[in-house]
Amino acid sequence: MKSHWSLVLLRIAAVLAALIALYQLFTGFGWAGPWPLHPRMGEATTTFAAIGAIAAFIWSRQSGNRGLLWHALGMTLFGVLQIVLGHLHLTLVHQIFGVIYLIGIIALATLAFRKPGAARTVDAPVDHR
Repeated sequence: MKSHWSLVLLRIAAVLAALIALYQLFTGFGWAGPWPLHPRMGEATTTFAAIGAIAAFIWSRQSGNRGLLWHALGMTLFGVLQIVLGHLHLTLVHQIFGVIYLIGIIALATLAFRKPGAARTVDAPVDHR
C-alpha cells in the first residue's frame, strides 16, 4: 500500500533527526567527532524536527492522528530549547535535556513507522470533535 507523501516526509525527517541526535550524544559528551560540529548538528536536528512537524500537521489532516503532530511539535520546541541552553552555556541542564530529547526524537521516528494512523478515504466522515 502506498503511503501519503506527508507520512513519507515525516518518516524521513524523523529518522534523520534521530540519527543526528544520536551523533549529538557522542559529540556532546566528547566521546567522538569534532566538537565544533555539535552546535551545527543541533540546528540540523531541530530543522529536521520542524520539517517533521509540518509533515505531521499535513498527515494529521489526512489521517486524524493528532498524536504524531503534537509529538513532532514538542520535539521541535524541545530542540529550540536545547539550542538556547547550549548558547547560555548551561552545560549540565543541556546534557540532561539532550538525553531526554534523544529519547523523544527516537520515539517520534519509531511511532511514525509503528502507529501512523491510516489516511481517510474521500467517503469517510470527518469527526470534528
